[in-house]
Amino acid sequence: MKDLIFRIYALFFNFGAKLGTKKNRVGLVSMHNAHFADGLGEVERALSDGYEIIKAERTALARPLSALKFITADAFRLGRAKYIFLNDNFMALAYAKPDSETKIIQLWHGMGAFKKFGFDIEVEPKVRRLEAAQAGRLTHVACSSVGVKDIYAGAFGVSPEKVYPVGTPNEDYYFRTPDVKNEKYTILYAPTFREDPESDAKILSHFDAKAVKDALGDVEILVRLHPQVHTSSMPTGVTDVTDYPNVNELCAKADMLITDYSSICMDFVLQNKPVVFYAFDLDGYKGARDFYFNYEDYVPGPIAKTSEELVLAIKEARENRSPNYDEFRKFNFDEPEGDATAKLLEIIL
Repeated sequence: MKDLIFRIYALFFNFGAKLGTKKNRVGLVSMHNAHFADGLGEVERALSDGYEIIKAERTALARPLSALKFITADAFRLGRAKYIFLNDNFMALAYAKPDSETKIIQLWHGMGAFKKFGFDIEVEPKVRRLEAAQAGRLTHVACSSVGVKDIYAGAFGVSPEKVYPVGTPNEDYYFRTPDVKNEKYTILYAPTFREDPESDAKILSHFDAKAVKDALGDVEILVRLHPQVHTSSMPTGVTDVTDYPNVNELCAKADMLITDYSSICMDFVLQNKPVVFYAFDLDGYKGARDFYFNYEDYVPGPIAKTSEELVLAIKEARENRSPNYDEFRKFNFDEPEGDATAKLLEIIL
């Protein structure tokens, strides 16, 4: 069924492309469901004057009428765009034939290099073929540093010459957003998914929010689950921000992050905020989804595997900077200044 949808989308896209590009038309395709509060939003902000912005979001596929519009009229309009920005893989492009003047830019939804992704993880042969075909449509890939350039080239299946280590547009949000002053010390707990529904459903059973509060005193704990995690057992005494539409705002608000294997850690390191890694199932997770570097040596914060260790790790992270924190930040971000979007657009436009 998905393949049929991809082919229908490409049919309308290609029809538009045959009519030629509209020089000032920009397509923003959000397949990661960030509601354009990410790098795509930063591009939109930079191009708000003088450009026609077309926005297409994966959520449209959840409703019959909007889904029909997405794969027909919206596809046709996108086919005539001079610039198309993505925040995730867009498999429909596997069957697309863009105009030779169209530039397709992968911004990705993560920053730096942490978990393996793209061509560096195993997928079914059919999926890999689609992935390779859509990767062939990419003209530019943005990444956050020189250090991760080759990793991004391999993960996206493109030549290094197509990867531009000028920073990722999403970085810029944190440089133009004023510091948030909280009444209470605020901790964001944001675990990732396990690709196992049974494990995902129990993920919060490992998090003892009461123990954290008892040990640290008057703190606020926000919990944000990954979209692929489905559980109703939210701990008592926390604020559920899973459905909050703008994750950047949550990262800006929180004073500390607790995560496990999520690249959201990059958002906190970019802001020079402490990160604790609660990896209660590290050995099993390594077998399911590996990392680019040795996890224990690479992460820029203390690692905890039990509730007791978690409390100690939080205290440690509040008081002391991890020895490799600055090295981690430098490797993944070079010297960020909040002008990544401008640098990228100067290359593309």
